[in-house]
Amino acid sequence: MTYSQAVEWLYAAVPNFQRDGGSKNYKIGLEGPQELWESLDFPSKDLPTIHIAGTNGKGSSAHMIAAGLIACGQRVGVFSSPHLFDFRERAKIGSDLVPKEFVASWVTRHSAHFEQGGYSFFELTLMLALSWFEQEQVDYIVLETGMGGRLDATNICNPEVCLITNIGLDHKEWLGDSRVLVAAEKAGIIKAGVPVVVVEQDPETAPVFKATAARVGAPLLWAKSTNAETDLRGDYQNENLRGAIAVLSLLLPEYEKLWSLGFTSVGELTGFFGRWSELSTSPKVVCDTGHNPEAFDRIVGQAQRECGGQIHWVLGAAAEKDSSGMIALLPESSAFYWTSCSSPRCKSGEQLQEEAAALGKIGPAFEGVATALEAAKNTASENDLIFVGGSTFVVADLNV
Repeated sequence: MTYSQAVEWLYAAVPNFQRDGGSKNYKIGLEGPQELWESLDFPSKDLPTIHIAGTNGKGSSAHMIAAGLIACGQRVGVFSSPHLFDFRERAKIGSDLVPKEFVASWVTRHSAHFEQGGYSFFELTLMLALSWFEQEQVDYIVLETGMGGRLDATNICNPEVCLITNIGLDHKEWLGDSRVLVAAEKAGIIKAGVPVVVVEQDPETAPVFKATAARVGAPLLWAKSTNAETDLRGDYQNENLRGAIAVLSLLLPEYEKLWSLGFTSVGELTGFFGRWSELSTSPKVVCDTGHNPEAFDRIVGQAQRECGGQIHWVLGAAAEKDSSGMIALLPESSAFYWTSCSSPRCKSGEQLQEEAAALGKIGPAFEGVATALEAAKNTASENDLIFVGGSTFVVADLNV
């Protein structure tokens, strides 16, 4: 197979939640990924691993930790999802994406076996990443859960430390409709004897983590406040930074000065993008992949602090997300541009326009992110701020 054929083959794997969404395409349970891992002779099983779960902040935290380790001279593999512009973003060593040649040869070598197993897209891409990390003998692996934790395919790993970022209501159909239930699913990554860092010491969810850690026998640490700095924009990144510091304090406490320097070069060292990323100025255009009300609460606050004029919201949303909850948080003084995106999982601009109108947020609907953004640019003044987001798929359609 060529690289393109290999990626096409992976996308044809069923179920494929990334492409199609929906409960029928979300495969839960550890039996499948464990069986798959064993059939490949457990790639990366003995490599030191950091396992991360949480509603928001997983990607930022993973790349902060990776940058800190890289600054200490370590080679670090990061598995994260979903990707924005290139499938290979899912597996990186530093800022280097998994080579096309490796993807093509790996899929070609194993496709006949995979076809018999009924494995999901996520399970296969996880094994692709672990196989590459094993070949390259990285010093550390950072694994980001896809959804939840307890039954997520990444939970087959044997980590050195676990990190839980924060808890919000997302993927309610699978994880539960209360923060306590969601916390219980995230707490499923906690393992006997493995330290777990929890960023958010919230009175509603903290008892869940305390009880789980005590039951399985895991040391529990709460992330502490910090004055450290990072190049990742957005005040909300301070929460993620606290978690990253706690993790690296456990792994490499003697190299604090080095890994602290890594936090100031996360983008350069890891190629991370899509969290309050500035695309242009006059007017300022930023994008962010936040896609639930908890994330948008922080995003709205950040936009209000940075904007000297009017905020222009170019927004799309996946069909299963709480778009009304996000829209309700937007200031009424803003301008609104409701857009579809190229993924079949996304709502149309007209659907969002109708939802927003019921909440008093009036704006035109567009077929495509580029068209909506151009309309915002044509309307905005120099001191205004244009925000593009609401979904990973919206940011992906920017093709920057």
